[in-house]
Formats: sequence, structure tokens, C-alpha cells
Amino acid sequence: GFDMDGVLLDSDDFSPGGWIVEAFMRTLRDFGIPETEENAKRLYISNLRREGEEFCAEFGIPDVKTLWAQRERNYLAGKLAAIESGRVTLFPDVAVLEELAREYPLAIVSNSPQEIVDLVVDKFSLDRLFRLWIGRGHDWDGLDFVKPAPHQLQRMLKELGADRGYYVGDQPDDVTAARAAGLVPILLDRSGADGDIRSLYELPEFIARHAPLPQE
Repeated sequence: GFDMDGVLLDSDDFSPGGWIVEAFMRTLRDFGIPETEENAKRLYISNLRREGEEFCAEFGIPDVKTLWAQRERNYLAGKLAAIESGRVTLFPDVAVLEELAREYPLAIVSNSPQEIVDLVVDKFSLDRLFRLWIGRGHDWDGLDFVKPAPHQLQRMLKELGADRGYYVGDQPDDVTAARAAGLVPILLDRSGADGDIRSLYELPEFIARHAPLPQE
């Protein structure tokens, strides 16, 4: 299995003027909250889950679900536009998955909304590589079931009819979820500072060296 953002899709644009920052700044503006970098960072899923109620109380927002719904609308619109316009595209090393897809059933498991995952698969014809692609829903309560929880990865295994496998991600939450689901985590660090691999080009060799799974 593969995470999407930062692994397959070059979408993690946290620079000023990038689509993520713009979506979060728009959300702050919608609620009359000062448009600072610090406040924008508080809208990341992990931060909202940890201190969302405190954030809402600080700025007079009725509840975190109200904040989340508006944040989700802006995030979805911004990301869809960035993909459609070509600002967000695949990493070149996704090409190596052509080789792996001939040997293993591949799947995408992402914390992005399902319609984003569907768009990426359709726009870049990834259905030729992946048998299954799983995103998340929009409900605040549903966030309990996204990574680092193992539920999405357990669903992947069930739908693929598999009882073991690998999961490639670029965040600690990916590693946590993979281990909880009984998968072997492979940490991708494109900066080269840490991780198991620095590029997807290294993935076939990594798998070959580390107790390869039975092929189909």
C-alpha cells in the first residue's frame, strides 16, 4: 500500500501562497481569526484533533465541528483547483510502480478526502497501477478512523484478500498505522535525512532485500 500526498503526489506545498496555506488562511478569514502562520498551522488535522476545542473557545467558534466543516470546504476547493491546474502533480519516480504492479497488488490509502483520491487516480490514470484506492470522508467524527489508526489499512488488506504486505508513507503516522495493521512500514524521506528509502526508485531493491513477500 502507498500513502498519496508526499509519496505519489507532489502536493505538500506549505510555502506562502501555496494552496494549503491559502486554504487555511481563507478559513481563518471566514471566522475573523488573525491570519497568522501560527493560527494556520493549528488547522492541520493532528493539531485540530489535539487542541481544536481550545482553539474554538479562544476565538468564539461554537464548536470544532463548525470550524472543521468550513476548513474542509476550503481545503477541498483549494486542492481540487491545484490538481486541475497542474500546480500539483505526480512525482516522477511513480513510474517505477509499473514494475511492482506486475508482481504485487497495489493500493493507495490516504488521509485525503475520497473525491481527491478519485480525482488523482482518474487524472493520472493510476487505475492501471492500483487495484484499490481509499480516502477519508468529511465528518469530524470519522477522523477517529484515519491514520495513525489502522482501520483504513485493515480495510485495504481485507479488500485485497491479503494477510500481509508493505505500506509506504512519509510521516510517522504512516509507520504507526502500518504496524498496528500488521504491515511492514517503509518510510520514504525525500530529503534524504532519514527513512528507509529516499525515492520510490529505491523501493524494488528495498523489498528484494527485506524478506520479499510471495508474488502472485
